[in-house]
Amino acid sequence: MKAGIVTTFIALILPATVFATTLRLSSDVDLLVLDGKKVSSSLLRGADSIELDNGPHQLVFRVEKTIRLSSHEERLYISPPLVVSFDTQPISQVNFHLPRLENERETAHFDAAPRLELLDGDAMPIPVKLDILSITSTAKVIDYELETERYNKASKHASLPQFATMMADDSTLLSGISELDAIPPQSQTLTEQRLKYWFKQADPQTRNNFLKWAEKQPSS
Repeated sequence: MKAGIVTTFIALILPATVFATTLRLSSDVDLLVLDGKKVSSSLLRGADSIELDNGPHQLVFRVEKTIRLSSHEERLYISPPLVVSFDTQPISQVNFHLPRLENERETAHFDAAPRLELLDGDAMPIPVKLDILSITSTAKVIDYELETERYNKASKHASLPQFATMMADDSTLLSGISELDAIPPQSQTLTEQRLKYWFKQADPQTRNNFLKWAEKQPSS
């Protein structure tokens, strides 16, 4: 029951679209970023799936698995962060399928040349683009959302440009040069100006979704 509640909550924080694809989570996969947005590990705890809308998606994740060493001891293997992009347009379920990762030799090969499959509900492979997310930051705590934004803007192998723009807060806007620096006419409120600014920043699909939502809102 708890897993169902968590999955429902995750669905609620995703964009307001018709959910039609179930992403089955794996215990060996630590999901870091979903479609350009950071995923909270506490939010995922107890969930066995995430509901996605039909269309292109991008995951940033690490493989974390206990492996056996030659000395018969065990240690936790953590892969470099990986980026995988795929399209769920005709697909109702997505499942991770990792290669065998049981010892140091297998994990070393995986680090050098990562490979995995995403399978649909009939165990058929889904076309994917897979890449390593190169970290540019030297900070102790990595901002994976920011690193993913940089990756997508660099037009790499698994980049999805639609997930490259991060939302800035008002303090960032007010400290830089933007439409908010202009003095608005008396008939235009700051709220209206902000709406116009963000509308221009959005991609065509987001604008269309917003206009459909706005049409359904009461006039007062």
